[in-house]
Amino acid sequence: MDTLEQTRTEKLIPVQVPVAQVTPRQMRENLGVLAGSSFLRGAHTSIYNVIWQPFVLSLGASMPTLGLLNSLGGMNGIITTLVQPLGGWFADRLGRRPFMLAASAATIIGYALFAIAGQLNLWTMLTLGVIFLGATALANPARSSMTAESVRVDQHGSAFSLIMVAAMVPGIVAPTVGGWVADRFGFVSFFPIAIALEGVALFLVWRYLRETRAPNGDGITWRDSLAVLRRSIIPPKGLAGFFIACAGDSFAWGMGWGLLYGMISETYHFSAEQLGLMSSVMSLTWAVTQMPIGRYIDRRGAKGMMIFSESLGIPLMLIWMTQSRFEIFVLSQILFAITAATWVPVVSTFLTRQVTTEERAEAFGRLNMFRGLVAFPAPTIGGLLYAWGGMRLPLMANLIGSVIVVGILIFFVHETHTPASRES
Repeated sequence: MDTLEQTRTEKLIPVQVPVAQVTPRQMRENLGVLAGSSFLRGAHTSIYNVIWQPFVLSLGASMPTLGLLNSLGGMNGIITTLVQPLGGWFADRLGRRPFMLAASAATIIGYALFAIAGQLNLWTMLTLGVIFLGATALANPARSSMTAESVRVDQHGSAFSLIMVAAMVPGIVAPTVGGWVADRFGFVSFFPIAIALEGVALFLVWRYLRETRAPNGDGITWRDSLAVLRRSIIPPKGLAGFFIACAGDSFAWGMGWGLLYGMISETYHFSAEQLGLMSSVMSLTWAVTQMPIGRYIDRRGAKGMMIFSESLGIPLMLIWMTQSRFEIFVLSQILFAITAATWVPVVSTFLTRQVTTEERAEAFGRLNMFRGLVAFPAPTIGGLLYAWGGMRLPLMANLIGSVIVVGILIFFVHETHTPASRES
């Protein structure tokens, strides 16, 4: 049965899934808890994203080594990739909350290991911390699914955008302040603050978040778990173009943008405070534009927005390749924020509309697994390109990749389930 037939069947015959008994009021409260924990996580993540690459370089690591660490446990690292399909599959059977709690605990352990590495001035110890940070992606499918399950079907775009805005708002101020602190007191001073913020987020989830998926773990076997990994290598029927486009996007941006802060700090000697200001401008723009974009895709299809988003990467890479002034890099963050705001929640909304409720978390895990397997070498390749030819080479690779992804989106991605088709 293809994806369109599945969605039509879902309209006519209620899917028999073990959904927890959650009232509309509790659903709204869940969305508030998810937004609150995202806010706290965004506060420390926005600083971490700014200082991580200069921090690694300050301990004596090279740019290729930094790329290798990102390939291990970064945004699309191999650890990050492998845990997500399993996390989604188990979350559909054991509930969402346990994986979100485990992710918070892993975050705290990872930050503690980074602090120890900084105190000992030993970059090799970062590897273990990176593994823990990569393992936190175990909760990504559960978190996305719970967000979708906390609102009506016609509000998915707004819900994903709200969570994204909550994560972006602290980034308006936190990176600049965090960069200032790092410049004056050292990078290690950030990690105790990050641990405290994630501890509060863990408490909110543990105390106030209500489960939306009743546990139904009967018959779970290791053989089934391995089968999840095997089928995650192949895109679901009808979604091959979408999966390939997302993987291509992650690979292209992993080579260029994924190492941007490290490259400009080493090439142009921007301080942590300057990098923080860049991040603050990006977060402000993202927060302002995200909700209107969410409401837009609630009423219209997501494919056009993804094409628009990927196309913006072309002028952005040209700016970063040809300019060296700090002021230009600050202004370029406005364009980057619009690129991100029109991609991240739009991808989640597109996938939510294409799959049935009972397979939602696994579908998110499969997408992240597929694009991670393709993209995890990208930071390492980007680091090697930088060592070979400076900043322009990895940014050029990013530009070429964006052009290819635009073509894939235009010709090979098919949106079969839009708001209009759902109502017809």
